[in-house]
Amino acid sequence: MREFIRLQLKLKWGLNRNNSKKSAILTAIAITFAIVVALAMVMALTFVLRSSIQVTAKRLSVLYLTLIMIGLTVFATGMQINRLYRPGDLKITARFPLSPFKLFVGYLILNYIDLWIYSAILLLPIMVVFGIAMQCVTVTYILGVLLGIIFLPMVPFGLSIFIAIPVMYLNSFLEKYGIIRLIIFVIVLIGAFLLYNYILTVLAQFFIHRNWEEGTLEIWESLLASLDSYYNPAYYLGNIIFFEKFWLGFGVVFGAGVALIAGGVALARVVCRDVRNKSLESGYGIDDRRSEIDGYGSVKAIFRYTLKEILRTKTYSYFYFGVAISTPVMVFFCNRLVHIVGAAQVGGDIGFGASMLVLAVFMAMISSFTGAIISVEGKTFYITKMTPVSYRKQLLIKGLLNVGVSVGALAISVIVIAALKFVGAAEIASIIATQILLVFGLVFNGINLNLANPNLKPKANGEVDEINITYMLMIGLVIAAILGACSIIFPRMESLGNIPTYLICIAIAFVYAAINLIVYWFTVNKKYKNIEP
Repeated sequence: MREFIRLQLKLKWGLNRNNSKKSAILTAIAITFAIVVALAMVMALTFVLRSSIQVTAKRLSVLYLTLIMIGLTVFATGMQINRLYRPGDLKITARFPLSPFKLFVGYLILNYIDLWIYSAILLLPIMVVFGIAMQCVTVTYILGVLLGIIFLPMVPFGLSIFIAIPVMYLNSFLEKYGIIRLIIFVIVLIGAFLLYNYILTVLAQFFIHRNWEEGTLEIWESLLASLDSYYNPAYYLGNIIFFEKFWLGFGVVFGAGVALIAGGVALARVVCRDVRNKSLESGYGIDDRRSEIDGYGSVKAIFRYTLKEILRTKTYSYFYFGVAISTPVMVFFCNRLVHIVGAAQVGGDIGFGASMLVLAVFMAMISSFTGAIISVEGKTFYITKMTPVSYRKQLLIKGLLNVGVSVGALAISVIVIAALKFVGAAEIASIIATQILLVFGLVFNGINLNLANPNLKPKANGEVDEINITYMLMIGLVIAAILGACSIIFPRMESLGNIPTYLICIAIAFVYAAINLIVYWFTVNKKYKNIEP
């Protein structure tokens, strides 16, 4: 069992020599950017709350500790389901020279080690930044944070074992109802975004006006007071970190963690055994679905196949369709926030610039998944080479599906912006023309990128795990920033004005789209032939 755990840890956390240096660099850049943004928000929010509310460092820390524990519980629940109940390698592990009980214990140990690593990655930088913002960094504080890393995973891990069982059964029940799961995901995504947007708005109002809206201060004071109480596990973890009522915190965290883990393991062992036996007996992993595209023309058949391929892949369908569906709501709040900040910093009406920037960002987010338009085929890629349709036409149809989804989200978003009178008629026309051209450019850029850097290795459960998506998102954000800067700055230059600005934005998007379309048209067949099945 020890060798099994060691190999599993190496597969997940070890260096993979098959990965290119470029992919490793891009991954590091993406992770670093996400960490910097998160830590900047922690620093800013801590500074604002410390400046506005009479609050101790320990009480304020409970806010972040609560969010971290919730996040770790969600992570751990997913790990329990994927490894204990829905493993992608069930048929392989069933033949291992290990008893089912040892495999069960091995997976639990792996989940705990993973959770401990995530705990260190989350807690250490956040609490260091928090301590700097609160001016409470001492040797004792650092020691408390290190102790917090040790004890942090216990309660989330124990809770996740219990939570994973009903979630697993609910997920199995909804397996045939992908639309319902997508709706739930969209609701959660919008809710998380609204919370994020609210915090950003609070920070923006404070740094711009040096005050908060009426009632905001009372909300935060009430929230901090309610979290810093005996019913919250994060309260006791805060006791450990700040050495306030240390033994009470230690006793509750350690005792509750051990009790939850012991009870959860006893329950999970029975459920896990039954679920795995039924999965093996029912031919888990066998795909006997009958093709439903016979009799269709090539265009319609490939279009339907691509759509079903997206819907079958959870990551693709959730983050692709989910972001597309929720884009109009997020565009409204982002537009309002950018307008508030921009108007205060630049002065005057920046509705056009804010709308151009925000829409370009979300078009980049949706279109970025074209970076995996070939990779998502995986081990079935060879079928595309046998299909009696030219490679150029196959990818063109798939790309146009992505264009259709992005343009659909764009159309609804523009209606929202126009109805709320963020921009005028001429500005709307410029925005529509620019964004449609941008979408074409992003889609064909993603296809070209995936042609140059295809990744057809089998992925767990058929999920999309493609660095090209991250790369495309970064490219899209850069172009969105350029369009946003042009549409905000140029109208204030006496030598230009509005009409030339509209044409400049359209020209930038047109050149970007034209270059990528030309590259695609003249290189696709050669590059596709060079991809090995």
